[in-house]
Amino acid sequence: MRKIYLLLLAVILAIGQLLAQQRTITGKVTDDKGNPIPNASVVIKGTSTGTITKNDGSFSLTVPATAKTLVISSLDMEEREVAIGTQSVINISLKASDKSLEEVVVVGYQTVRKREVTSAISKISGDEIKNLPMQSFDRAAQGKLPGVDIRSSNGTPGGAVNVRIRGIGSITSLSNNEPLYIVDGVQINSGTVSFGTTFTQTNPLAYLNPNDIESIEVLKDAAAASIYGARGGNGVVLITTKKGKGNRSNITFNTYYGVTSPLKMLKVATTQQYIQVRAEAYANALNLPNINTPNASLGVISGNPITARQRVLSDMGLNPFFTDKQIDSLPTYDWQDAAFQQGQIKNVELSVANSSEKTNLYMSGGYVKQDAIVVPADFVRGNFLANIGHRINSKLLIESQITLSAIKQTATFATEGSFLGSPAFSSSLILPHNPIYNQDGTYYGLPPASINGVLNQNVIAVVNFNKSNQRTKQIVGNVGLTYEIIKGLRYKNVFGIDYRLVQATRFTDPRTPDGFAVRGRLTEVSNWNTNFLTYHTLNYLKTFGQSHNFNFLAGFEYRRDINEQINATGIGFPTFQFNTLNAASTPESMGGFWTGSATASTFGKVTYDFAKKYFLTASLRYDGSSRFGEENKYGTFPSVSAAWNIKSESFLLNNKVVSDLKLRASWGHIGNDQIGNFPSRGLYGITNT
Repeated sequence: MRKIYLLLLAVILAIGQLLAQQRTITGKVTDDKGNPIPNASVVIKGTSTGTITKNDGSFSLTVPATAKTLVISSLDMEEREVAIGTQSVINISLKASDKSLEEVVVVGYQTVRKREVTSAISKISGDEIKNLPMQSFDRAAQGKLPGVDIRSSNGTPGGAVNVRIRGIGSITSLSNNEPLYIVDGVQINSGTVSFGTTFTQTNPLAYLNPNDIESIEVLKDAAAASIYGARGGNGVVLITTKKGKGNRSNITFNTYYGVTSPLKMLKVATTQQYIQVRAEAYANALNLPNINTPNASLGVISGNPITARQRVLSDMGLNPFFTDKQIDSLPTYDWQDAAFQQGQIKNVELSVANSSEKTNLYMSGGYVKQDAIVVPADFVRGNFLANIGHRINSKLLIESQITLSAIKQTATFATEGSFLGSPAFSSSLILPHNPIYNQDGTYYGLPPASINGVLNQNVIAVVNFNKSNQRTKQIVGNVGLTYEIIKGLRYKNVFGIDYRLVQATRFTDPRTPDGFAVRGRLTEVSNWNTNFLTYHTLNYLKTFGQSHNFNFLAGFEYRRDINEQINATGIGFPTFQFNTLNAASTPESMGGFWTGSATASTFGKVTYDFAKKYFLTASLRYDGSSRFGEENKYGTFPSVSAAWNIKSESFLLNNKVVSDLKLRASWGHIGNDQIGNFPSRGLYGITNT
């Protein structure tokens, strides 16, 4: 028993000595206004032992007796060191860092302070395009970005948009001149899917609700875009979506309604004015006497003695011997009024944002519908966005983003081949004496009959009978993690996908001129585009002394695009009510294709600044693409840029007249791989004849 007591006493003394060597320190971290700072790092200096503050800023940390100093840091706050001494309760107040007062911009695979940028970059915030009645952010950004020209390809809601950054990047028709779009790290396939003039062109950017955007950065010069190498030749547009902010939760409901009207209708002649002007034209062409005398002898035209007005009436399909009273009683039909309508737009959105100690969340859902001013064009979109980030510990952060969207579009016209069937074009050119409807309410001039004039189709009937619809389903998402290997060195990887399915239907009704002879024609097209992307980067920040700051970036990227399509056309429908392919009596054509490309790249970038006054940046990218020719399979894209922040010099530091002054110079080499998958193999081809 004595030995047992002695052993217990030894254990108690050892535990007591161990406890005497360790103690627990508690406290609270706040800002200079007394607000708690959650997720602040509290670490024993010179070790990896530490903790993170809770939502109320409090912390508890067990420290050994040898610990002398705590290091407290938080994002956008100045780091502070506090001596432990004999204290058991330590409350710390952190000041906002000067850096937090400066705007942050995305420059490709990383973010930097705006004053550290050495190349040409423009930025607009999401607030600048908020609640604009636009279906895609590119339309909403029109006129807001210097050096960026944004124009609509057509007037249809949600239709394609042409974006040119500092002009056209290629002089050949083989190359795409659209910039590279990157949404939350995912490179979007900006190729516009077009199935012909009678379909609505798709806008690959219309999937994203502009109100979900936090910021848009545009890399304009070669030095800025060279980090994207062969994909940066037309400039780069970086879009960042919203995330949860602050230590709070927000629920936002947003809706608006608007109407649109044509700016101006064309002034057109009445039936009587048309007859008079046309008769004058005949008389002038044939050197005839006064056309206002109906029974004047005006010579012989086509072997028949007729007056100019009689010729006009005959050409119009009217009785050439109408009297003045009968002509005055002829009606005038307003085709423009039937072709145009008052458009409207409806938008409803609901978003939830939450940020806590370890997790930030942003989710939104929206519905928008716009009816154009030209019948029957419209655009309908439903979309859902989820942005989630979770910090596993002080070193590991996992983030994920996904956007789901479904879009339905109706084309402005659906006749085979020609713009003459578009009511926006032809409604003002149809002869005004042609009625739109018969007395029983049916459409006038349907086959085998026609309306009078060169434009001999009833375009109102055409656009209402023919159908041209497109449905787009798109998924854009990514998942990635960021891990701090050692202080200042971070590894980041991202896996992303852009998947888009576009289905188009064009039905030429057998009651219309284009479909009458073949008893209707139906074309169905399905196009799939799958774009997979992954990149991995190492980013190291190091400061030497007080003024020498280095930022090293190295990375690898792989992208693979696959595009496939099937299409079929059938003719001969028993009636217009049966308008699916299985109802066609004769298959007219069928087709399809599969194509793909891949790109592998390595890149690096070094940024140096001295005292935040003098900046130097150099980057290098090495691209290999399956689209390049055998003798030029790989391309090297270097750049160098420098900047002098004159405002930071002592002679301007306190100057209130000059708010910012910077001198920049840059040089870079970029490329354009948007040339198609097979132009470099032009000697090869396939045919099915």
